[in-house]
Amino acid sequence: MSYLVFCTFDLKNATSADYKNAYADLEKIGLKRVIKADQGHDVVIPTTAAMGTYNGASATSVRDDVTSQVQRAFTARQFKSEIFVVIGGDWAWGAATS
Repeated sequence: MSYLVFCTFDLKNATSADYKNAYADLEKIGLKRVIKADQGHDVVIPTTAAMGTYNGASATSVRDDVTSQVQRAFTARQFKSEIFVVIGGDWAWGAATS
């Protein structure tokens, strides 16, 4: 089944370069800051968050896998962080600006 994954994070005492590296690491595991909307245009996910779709047996297994991948990537860079991962099964998303 396909699941939508939303990950938000906070890096403690991080520089702008640290955040740039964090986004690059997230992109490698399929979590992106810029995604395509249904209409095909690019949507930028708000700062300190990334999103992607994953296939898996259950929401729980996808959550655990993605959380572990993010933890490993951030630990490898010696980041101190808070990570929050949300998984949706029958999902839809929208974006707007004000």
